[in-house]
Amino acid sequence: MLQTSIAKVLAWLGIIERPQFLVKAAFDMPAPDELMPGQAVIVGPAEKPKWVTFPCPSGCGTPLLLSLNPDRRPRWSVTYDWLGRPSITPSVHRTDGCRCHFWMKRGKVEWCKDNGGILPEN
Repeated sequence: MLQTSIAKVLAWLGIIERPQFLVKAAFDMPAPDELMPGQAVIVGPAEKPKWVTFPCPSGCGTPLLLSLNPDRRPRWSVTYDWLGRPSITPSVHRTDGCRCHFWMKRGKVEWCKDNGGILPEN
C-alpha cells in the first residue's frame, strides 16, 4: 500500500510521529498467525467492511476482532487518513486477558486512565 510507505518515510524524516498501526485491506479474514505487528486489517468489501482485526497493543499478542456491522452490538467504526493511519471508535475495552482499555487515533494507541494503572510500553 503506497500510503504505508509514505507514512514510514515521513516518520523516518521526523515530519510525523511514527504510527503504531497502519491499515491493510483484505477480503478474507487473516489467520491469527498472519497478523503483523502494527497492522490493522480491515476485512470485507471496501464498500461494506465487516471486521477490523489487529494484535492487541498491550503486548499480550492476542488478536483483537472488532465488528464493523452497523446492525450488531457491540460494534465499532474505523476510518483512516490518506497515510493509512486508522482511527477506531468507540474505545476498545478488554475485560478479559490483559484487561486493557484504549483508543486508536490516527494510528496511535491512547491508553485510558482506567487501564489498571499500568500503561504498556510502546
